[in-house]
Amino acid sequence: MEYIIGIDGGGTKSHLALFDIEGKLVDFGHWGTLNHEGMKGSFDQFHDETKEFVKQILSKNNIKIEQVVSAVFGIAGVDTKWQHDVISQKMEKIGFKKFTLANDAYLGIPAGSPTGVGICAINGTGCTVVGVNSQGKMLQIGGVGYVSADYGGGGIIGREVISAVYKEILRKGEKTLLTPILFEYLGLDLNDKYDFVERVYEKFGDHTLSIHTCGRFTFEAAHKNDKVALDILRSVGENYANGICAMIEELEFDKTKEDINIVLAGSVFVKGDHPMSIDTLKEKLGKDKPDCSLKYTVLKVPPVAGAAFWAFNNLNISDKKAYYEKVCNQL
Repeated sequence: MEYIIGIDGGGTKSHLALFDIEGKLVDFGHWGTLNHEGMKGSFDQFHDETKEFVKQILSKNNIKIEQVVSAVFGIAGVDTKWQHDVISQKMEKIGFKKFTLANDAYLGIPAGSPTGVGICAINGTGCTVVGVNSQGKMLQIGGVGYVSADYGGGGIIGREVISAVYKEILRKGEKTLLTPILFEYLGLDLNDKYDFVERVYEKFGDHTLSIHTCGRFTFEAAHKNDKVALDILRSVGENYANGICAMIEELEFDKTKEDINIVLAGSVFVKGDHPMSIDTLKEKLGKDKPDCSLKYTVLKVPPVAGAAFWAFNNLNISDKKAYYEKVCNQL
């Protein structure tokens, strides 16, 4: 029997989907981050952990790596050609012969669009917009931190929450419900404002507070119509709309001949329980690109489904729709 493998190596968590050549799900694996940028051992640690992850799944199912005829790896931290080359060498060293490697953000396109053409905006651990046009040209905007002026992702939103609270209590900033929410979480009384910075550092240091937890408070406050929280979410939506607008122009999508599939993925878009960011994004794009037919999908399957479908697609399968439905239904 021959098999395909799809891996979504994220900044927080990673998934591996193993299918047989007929499209039946054989196994599904979970791992931590596979982003070399978040590992002390960098590329070498990436190699060791990915090798162990793959080994566990294949050994469990009595499959040899030589039986894997197609594989697609969407890996966080693959942002430059140099990183792509180094990680490709690591995958070859593990034993893979036929594979496609891309930034993990690209997986959202085949996961949410069976044509494999469109734009994916990731609002999860980080902030990235990627696109693939009908000619196969690919482009990534964002995802490299301060270099690309990213404004989105759980990390950025969490920092905005902490900054907003600091501004209110010590810079005469705008009053916000984020302050009592965060103070309560930190175990502080509202009169303990001079202990705020020390408690934040203490909680980050002993890992009882994460920047992403702080980001989730934005939705809690937004549901209570807190202006500061709503402004944060609105700014995130505007930033993504600008990235998508630029992507449409850079990849020269033909607005007269095709719908433009826009896939919204990542935990902040998918699990965020206030619509401000997505509503703002759609409203701004509607104004900036009134002649484009924009089709939105909030990704409901794990992005690794995109890796698996992409791997099948690389085998030139005849019935793409059937395989797409098989993969998505099983995941």
